[in-house]
Amino acid sequence: MDITVLNSIKKILIGMGIYDIVVLVILFVIRKASFSTIGGLLAGSIISVIALLMLTKNVVDLVDKDKGKASVGAVFGYLLRLSLYAAILIFAAVTEYISIYTVAVGLISTSLVIKAQNLVLKKNRRKEE
Repeated sequence: MDITVLNSIKKILIGMGIYDIVVLVILFVIRKASFSTIGGLLAGSIISVIALLMLTKNVVDLVDKDKGKASVGAVFGYLLRLSLYAAILIFAAVTEYISIYTVAVGLISTSLVIKAQNLVLKKNRRKEE
């Protein structure tokens, strides 16, 4: 993989760690921290990291393929990531081991971190100009 892609992934993973710590602090402050809520947050975040790494590998691999194989690979990768999300959400809904709400909070961590990093990057660019 390209070094810029690896650096971007590293920044996102660091941001997700900070996000998880902030959510854990909020859970402790509002006294909702339990094994199931913390486990749900960690499970959702882990699945989110796995999906991010799968997406990155899929995109890098698709660059070298022809159009037909690339489209099939993209659809297969999308369905695999969607199935991963569905599996953890169904598991959380059926069992009492992890909270479905904090699983959802963990699953959206990647998109929230990427959006927050883009906002900070835009703000820094404006200050430079």
